[in-house]
Amino acid sequence: MLKKFIEHIQETTQPIIREIGPAIFAITADGRVNEVRPTIDHPDTLDLHSLDALVKLVQTEAGKASDLLYITIPDHLTVHCFGRPDPNARFFRQTYYEVKATDVPGWEKEMQMGFEEAQIALRTRFQETTDTIYAMKLLSDICCGAKVIYNDNGVATTVTTQKGVALQSNEQVRPIITLKPYRTFQEVEQPESIFLIRVNERGISFTEADGGMWKLKARETIKAFLEGKLSQEISEGSVIIAL
Repeated sequence: MLKKFIEHIQETTQPIIREIGPAIFAITADGRVNEVRPTIDHPDTLDLHSLDALVKLVQTEAGKASDLLYITIPDHLTVHCFGRPDPNARFFRQTYYEVKATDVPGWEKEMQMGFEEAQIALRTRFQETTDTIYAMKLLSDICCGAKVIYNDNGVATTVTTQKGVALQSNEQVRPIITLKPYRTFQEVEQPESIFLIRVNERGISFTEADGGMWKLKARETIKAFLEGKLSQEISEGSVIIAL
């Protein structure tokens, strides 16, 4: 009898599970109804496309929802903003924003193109530097030359251009130049890279020669930009920025 009595109590005190549409409810013996949520309720991660948008949303929205925000820069085209794990929500970590750099022209590790094409690229896909002006002038001289002679000794290339009948110039091409292609968020200064250039009868080639260190420089530049814009939040201890 005691065993049956205990089993009866267990059966009558167990909650009743009911599915109503997509929702699941648990009804207890005292009539209370609780919704069973298999997933944690949280806002969707918002995709952003500028650092300015991230700064404004951190200051006005995410900063109000979390006591501490983390911002990381995993690569030169991406920024993440997230909070601490919530112990009341199965230690779920909310990612508030993900920023992606879009409409960035970019530049490959090695590029080869014709003289006129390269001249256009230097004007449209690079921030101006002294070496950018030098490269554009070199390409302009080559394009205008009616006759071009190349002499490559393995270290440097000498280009001789002949204009008209008697005017002739002979210039040794600098093998290493420093350029700033647009490769990260356009709101920040573009990182410099050392490029090895080679000229032949087909055109000019640019080969990246800094071992990819520009990517680290780009991340550091983004970090410095955000630290300047969010200096008050950082000093208050509500925002932490890391590479």
